[in-house]
Amino acid sequence: MKRFLFPLLCVSAFFVNAADYYFTPAQQSALVDKLNSGTLKPGDNIIMRDGTYNNLGTITIDDRGTATDTIKIRAEHPGKAIISGETELKISGSYIELSGLLFNKANAKNLCIIELQGEEGKYGSNCRITNCVMDDCNHPLRSEKAVKGVKPITVSEYWIALHGKNNRVDHCYFANKRVGGLVVQVWLPDSDAVNNHLIDHNLFGFRQPYGGNGAETIRIGNSWSSQSESRTTVEDNVFLHCDGENEIISVKSGYNTVRGNLFFESRGGLVCRHGHNNILQSNTFIGQNLPGTAGIRLINQGHTVYDNYCGRLGDFGLLVRMGVFEKPTPDTDLEKEPLTSYHRAENINIANNSFIDCKVIDLGSGYGDKAPRNVRMTNNYFCNSGNNIRITKPETVMPGLNFIDNRYYWDDRAPMRITGFIPLDSRENTLSAERQRVLKAVQGAGAQWYTPSNDNLKYITDKYNIK
Repeated sequence: MKRFLFPLLCVSAFFVNAADYYFTPAQQSALVDKLNSGTLKPGDNIIMRDGTYNNLGTITIDDRGTATDTIKIRAEHPGKAIISGETELKISGSYIELSGLLFNKANAKNLCIIELQGEEGKYGSNCRITNCVMDDCNHPLRSEKAVKGVKPITVSEYWIALHGKNNRVDHCYFANKRVGGLVVQVWLPDSDAVNNHLIDHNLFGFRQPYGGNGAETIRIGNSWSSQSESRTTVEDNVFLHCDGENEIISVKSGYNTVRGNLFFESRGGLVCRHGHNNILQSNTFIGQNLPGTAGIRLINQGHTVYDNYCGRLGDFGLLVRMGVFEKPTPDTDLEKEPLTSYHRAENINIANNSFIDCKVIDLGSGYGDKAPRNVRMTNNYFCNSGNNIRITKPETVMPGLNFIDNRYYWDDRAPMRITGFIPLDSRENTLSAERQRVLKAVQGAGAQWYTPSNDNLKYITDKYNIK
């Protein structure tokens, strides 16, 4: 038996080394010093007691937890540790978890309130932001309306910026962002860009119209990293009254998956703006015919659009845009063909989606002469008061579209004059399926300890008499 004693003692000593550190708002300076010290060990807990922590300033956490023993910075009671005022929380360590914190009337000391980066190029990985709330966090000196003639980032504030790899943001509530900038931005480095981030089961609440670019809710990448693979997954989130701009989720990189999300009465859409080979699957868009509510906009190449449901949208249910340039290659002169432009939509599969009472299905609009090519639309369902499928310049656009076994019903019974469409005698009963999709999406979303988060979900479920 003696041969087992030494390993057991080592394990016991390892757990003894982990510690709980409690801080009150009166001990804020000591809290900041501890977080900045670089002395946290795997399994340590920073526990913030109830109260308001105001103007924490810059904190850089560069400690290393492990997969089995994360370092946790958490509220003793979820929602009772309130962070306000000037805050810059920079995480460059690994296996760090933030939990149960309420950011209310906080603002970024620089660009971001929370950033998974310390020094330039030193990133946080395998970290998690969970069960937190960011509500009404707006820098008093940043612009609440788009400013013409300046780059949006110069007058903006970002709430969360993800760098590194394998980070997760989940079961959080974000609402009442007025200042420009992203709620969640995924940044990609110049090399080794694959990150495998996960953004799931969050509730993104009200955001007022910004009046210009730079007010997306989530952006994955940006123009200059758009040809890189990100492999971020955005799934099972709820977007309610996200009206910041016309791109709620802006995908600007490749090989991402956006699935199972609910966009409810939000004036904007899910946009593959840059990048290629993205999967948009099983998302639900309910607009209640409000102006500006939209579905899916596609640019670039290799996307799969499957099992999405677009109902009662005041703008497009689907938009496949005309391109200006071909897909960039290593030999492309980016001075002449900038990455900020529109590249041809090509090799796209659009299958098993439902488009019900949307204002328009828009195929081929926009300036440029690079018409969609090899876009396959298969087994989709279209239903409206009349034919709402608009094909711009059909002589140019139609050769690149392939329609197969799509079903349609128009209330005015007008016939389709395009092959690949099967007429129905009546509308399909889709309301039961819509209700089930909505119920699935709202279950477990947001921070359940926060009353406005629950109220937002109730607002949605009340529309379907879901108790």
